[in-house]
Amino acid sequence: MKSNQKLQWIHVDDLRLDVENPRLPDSLSRKSRDESKIINWMLQDASLLELMTAISENGFFVGESLLVVKENGQNVVIEGNRRLASVKLLNDPEIAIVHSRKVKEVVSNSKNDPDESLPCIIFESRESIEQYLGYRHVTGVKSWGVLAKARYLKTLARHSEGEDISELSKDLARKIGSRSDYVRHLLVAYDVYEVVVENGYFRVPGLNETTIHFNYFVDSIRRENVREFLCVDLNSDFPVKNLNIDNLNELVHWFFEKNRDLKTKVKGDSSSLSDLDDVLGSEVALEEFRKTGSINEAIKYISQSPETFTEELEIALDCLKRANSYIHRIDSHGKYDMDLLREIRDLLSTMRGAMLNKEEDW
Repeated sequence: MKSNQKLQWIHVDDLRLDVENPRLPDSLSRKSRDESKIINWMLQDASLLELMTAISENGFFVGESLLVVKENGQNVVIEGNRRLASVKLLNDPEIAIVHSRKVKEVVSNSKNDPDESLPCIIFESRESIEQYLGYRHVTGVKSWGVLAKARYLKTLARHSEGEDISELSKDLARKIGSRSDYVRHLLVAYDVYEVVVENGYFRVPGLNETTIHFNYFVDSIRRENVREFLCVDLNSDFPVKNLNIDNLNELVHWFFEKNRDLKTKVKGDSSSLSDLDDVLGSEVALEEFRKTGSINEAIKYISQSPETFTEELEIALDCLKRANSYIHRIDSHGKYDMDLLREIRDLLSTMRGAMLNKEEDW
């Protein structure tokens, strides 16, 4: 921040929440000017009640001044929206629809009169404070969630001098004190995420901005086979220009569509993503995964060792032994049973021949 910025006290009623706040979901940001909806969305996070309690007991700390810009004749709070929302609720608890009883309880127990004016530092434009906020919330001590970080970086990108993805990432990284590769991954992952949003989250039941795990996309595009599957080129000036929408659709369903046991086909942890990357690098394994929906089964088709082959034979032998023990307990056998035995016999003959041919090659 500039050292010549002056502190001003502005009445709470003359301060507006920022509808472009990167932490707001798309359903509220830029599409809604209704502050009460934004405040009630914030109230879903219990920490806002804690902040209200702290302000009601200790007053508003001048060291946490709000950062404000003049836009369309209004004082828009760029930094300090949660603090402003807390004070607005303390002044008018009727705003609360969510946790309304708890809000009124905090107000009734307040040790101080509601703040009518708050300390603010006025800036000429958003651009004049974006670099500071980028450092504070992307790499600093008050770090936002990954999605909010990526959304804010996209905002910073509009004013960046970088022309291609490489220069853009380096420029933004310098501004916020981060690594350029981390910035690039966030920007590209956000481009992929936007396509997911544009396609209605591919109609995955219950999937929306509040339930999706954006970090899955960030972690995924770090992996070569996933990038190739999606046709994402990190070295291109337009990394998602040739994005494969059909494959992205599959990936989103693997990540987020739940079965009857409320489990997904792929978890978002590092180990599962590594397995998925391996599976996507093998046509045979990918075909098996699409058929069975099981990563554990599909992974068996990748670089099988002699031990894996032996283990599969042992499993098959155990199954046949169990089937053999049933033969004398069953009065009659259908044609289908005989067909299965013939198929097993033919398969064994083929496998034995393949093994003998390899021995001859040795």
